[in-house]
Amino acid sequence: MYDREPREQVRLSRARPLPENVGCDYFNRMLYKQPRILMTMLECGFGHKNPAIAVADAIEDNFPGAYHVDIVDFAKESGARSSDELLKKSWDFSLAFPPPSRIGYLLVELAGDRKEYIDVLLKEFVVKGMAYIRDYAPDLIFSTHPLCTYIAVKARETLGLTFKLTTYVVDPFDGYSWWAEEGSDYTLVASERSKERLLKHGIPLRKIKVLGFPINKKFLRIESTPTAVLENLGLDPRRKTILVSAGGQGIGKVFMYVEALALLHLPINVITVAGKNADTKRRMDRIVKMSSKTRIVSLGYVSNMNELASASDAIVGKAGASTAMESIFLNKPMIFTEWATYNDRYIINFILDYKIGMYCPTVFSFLREMRAVAEGDRLRRCAENLAELNMKPGTDDVARFLAEQLEP
Repeated sequence: MYDREPREQVRLSRARPLPENVGCDYFNRMLYKQPRILMTMLECGFGHKNPAIAVADAIEDNFPGAYHVDIVDFAKESGARSSDELLKKSWDFSLAFPPPSRIGYLLVELAGDRKEYIDVLLKEFVVKGMAYIRDYAPDLIFSTHPLCTYIAVKARETLGLTFKLTTYVVDPFDGYSWWAEEGSDYTLVASERSKERLLKHGIPLRKIKVLGFPINKKFLRIESTPTAVLENLGLDPRRKTILVSAGGQGIGKVFMYVEALALLHLPINVITVAGKNADTKRRMDRIVKMSSKTRIVSLGYVSNMNELASASDAIVGKAGASTAMESIFLNKPMIFTEWATYNDRYIINFILDYKIGMYCPTVFSFLREMRAVAEGDRLRRCAENLAELNMKPGTDDVARFLAEQLEP
């Protein structure tokens, strides 16, 4: 959602060692064999990694020691270094300059189920990804990225492998053609809107399951009260508070909006989180020193984003799946200022349709809404609409669904 720890280019394992009483006897160890679940994602941002971690933790919570689970940053772990670098640099570029990624989305939609171009553009990843799956020998693959699903389907068809495959669409209100992979046994989605998108792309209804968006349970465990969080930052808890972030990269025009907001002298609190972006942090530090009724706190990398979000009245920044769903589950209205590609635009459409947030694509619209926030009850009405939606995480439901796929 917001600021995250830096990219971990390592395998994350949820495997539990065998109990001591199993011993070294070969047949005893075979009887105790844990089904192997391989969770594949690409660490382009945190939106594909976080759901995988959440589900892996839920599997261990619900079925302790029953499954061997590995989460892998698939391109890097398979040895497709060039593809890995290309995909991650492309993601960072799309955050700073969205138009090419939007054109790419439209071209992908135009191609529909004709995906042979992936074999050409990402040949290294396809070949090494299939080899990795063959050598790993999973009983089930849980994919949170469409390219990972594509390679898993190709591995099963080409190499004659028999693992089960479940995909989770981490775009909560979209289901564009890359996600529409009929070779996946099941495709899980967070909403009816995503289901309808997949149906339009030809995925059979029997292969689509609507299960709540998976979120790490730790995120919803808030230890400090909003008053304590705000007072610790030197802010007045009686004022409305907005939390501004652009993810770990700290890239986004929203920080320019904050600079303009400081000139309005509105009686509100603003918490900015620049992540690892030192330049953005310095920019925000400068406006903190300006004489203004608007109280601004400038933070860099933080580890308590859930507490900051819980203490705020609204979340401001780029539209994204993690931002949207975590805000929804915390019952916090969203104020989106930008979007990278069309799957994010579907998020903006959702919050506008249900009146649970605002979209401010220009500095003028942002300042107008901030004045309304400071002087009116717009955020209260958005929060009431959010409460009526009553959307809940589906972390445990997804974990149980995967376990059911491995039942004899």
